[in-house]
Amino acid sequence: MQNYRKSLPPLDTIVFFEAAMRHLNFTEAADELYVTQAAVSKRIKQLEQWLGADLFVRSGRKLVPTEAGTYLAEKTGMTLDYLDYAFRTIKVPAQPVVQIASVTALATFWLQSRLRDFALSDEACPFNLKTADELGDLLGPENDLVILHGENRLPGWGLELLFDEEIVPVGTPEVVVRAQSADARDRPPLLNFARMAPNWTDWSVWIQRTGWTEFGRNERISCASYNQTIGRALRGEGLALGALPLLTDEIASGALVPMPDRKLTTGKGYFIAWPQTRPLSEEAERMKTALSRST
Repeated sequence: MQNYRKSLPPLDTIVFFEAAMRHLNFTEAADELYVTQAAVSKRIKQLEQWLGADLFVRSGRKLVPTEAGTYLAEKTGMTLDYLDYAFRTIKVPAQPVVQIASVTALATFWLQSRLRDFALSDEACPFNLKTADELGDLLGPENDLVILHGENRLPGWGLELLFDEEIVPVGTPEVVVRAQSADARDRPPLLNFARMAPNWTDWSVWIQRTGWTEFGRNERISCASYNQTIGRALRGEGLALGALPLLTDEIASGALVPMPDRKLTTGKGYFIAWPQTRPLSEEAERMKTALSRST
């Protein structure tokens, strides 16, 4: 069995060496480590004596690594990175930071305002928000809570429905009036987006599922994302497909108007999910409860 206490030098000397190697200056390394320059010099000398080899050539205030120093720096730098990652992964912070991930559209139009309310409340805790649209990116093991779109099944994850998905064409009041015009030449264009997942509903899917084929005669404009379709709809540039629960503020203000009698209930929904492989922290539970009751 390996006896590291005998085969390795004092481990603090390696930390001091790594800092000195990056700065090539004992004084700057000392500032980073919150010690004196003499303390850094002493630790480096201790390590050199243990190795029986010089690690630096001292040239005034500047350090020049020897061949042995360069070789050791390559190995110790990688080793310290691995150790740092392992300790940070395992260590429980004094106040855990909740990692929350969300699909981009929901984060933009629904989640961020509610996270702000949570952050200003007495239940607040530190959190980090990540947005993504690929399911694999959302379901990373580091995430405590995930806000996603889909169906009520996700192996290994608990799910709670936030709201059902209801999709309807939306536009400014003027655009919606034009969309109902009998004159096909006056109908506004459809603001479309690329489907990044099979369960997304774009205009082709919406027309197919609703049977309202008259929309198929409208011009279509390709946009970079769902969010961009809503942005262009707000500027009066056409009709977008709006997920109603996501656009509560825009509809309440009158900036966007849903077309009457054109709603599609997709059978899917927006969920808050959490991993069942480990218990949620108290902070994550508080956030989950706050988001659930804000629907």
